[in-house]
Amino acid sequence: HIDACIVAGVQGFWINGCTGLAVYLKEEERKKILEVAVEHVAGKVPIWVHVGAMTTAESMRLAKHAQKFKSVVGISTLPPLFYPTNLQRIIDHMTAIQEAGQLPITYYHVPGVTHVPLDAEELCKLCESVPNICGIKYSDNDLFKVAIVKDKFPHIRIMTGCEEVLLAGLSMGNFDGTVGASQNFLAPSYTALYRAFKEKDLDRARHIQNFVNRLVEIQSRYDFTSFVYGFLNLLGFDYGNPRAPMQYLNQKDLDRIQKDALKVIKPAPFEEKRLIEVEDFIG
Repeated sequence: HIDACIVAGVQGFWINGCTGLAVYLKEEERKKILEVAVEHVAGKVPIWVHVGAMTTAESMRLAKHAQKFKSVVGISTLPPLFYPTNLQRIIDHMTAIQEAGQLPITYYHVPGVTHVPLDAEELCKLCESVPNICGIKYSDNDLFKVAIVKDKFPHIRIMTGCEEVLLAGLSMGNFDGTVGASQNFLAPSYTALYRAFKEKDLDRARHIQNFVNRLVEIQSRYDFTSFVYGFLNLLGFDYGNPRAPMQYLNQKDLDRIQKDALKVIKPAPFEEKRLIEVEDFIG
């Protein structure tokens, strides 16, 4: 999978994120995953590591571990998990993690999962307060809020986790790229979209965005992480089932997903065991 993504032109990897079910993994498993990824990527592109965990202490240990590898250029964390939190707790949590790892840190803003819906003012305060904060993974469709943050902090790299609004955010100057679940099977298509935007070929960029959104819409009918595992299996990448308590998809679900996908893409990716390219879309 790493090889296929590199061939597709991805400019980096985000290891142990939500799609990777990191919060369901033991600390040593997360360290091992990073070590394997670092060895296999072999410095071809940079690596970011999500170190968010149930406790600040565990996140700090994961951050210290990440610091060992030259190809790891930064770390990221979700806000404190499970219990209600506030902005100061998030700042304190991130500050401790950053100081432990001594790497640039990115805030993982995914309110649909964490139920921590920071507003624009709070995100700006975060950018002012956390040492060496360099980015936000912004998994939210509110483009007005992110526009406020980007206007005040243009040096903060903002990567959308909602791929369905990638082109909209790029055109507004909000986003510097994207990190999300569907890139795992659509990496060649997203790199083509990004390249078309940079080359000012907006017709092609819109064409690609419209087609990838059709697959993202199919994904939205299921648990998004379970879909990624199931779809990668269908494409020939042996991912097995996600770890419990995450729901796995049965064969009936997988058959339905493939049937629906074949209304949007040609059968070639399923037959050739590869990621989905722009040329695979029908129409």
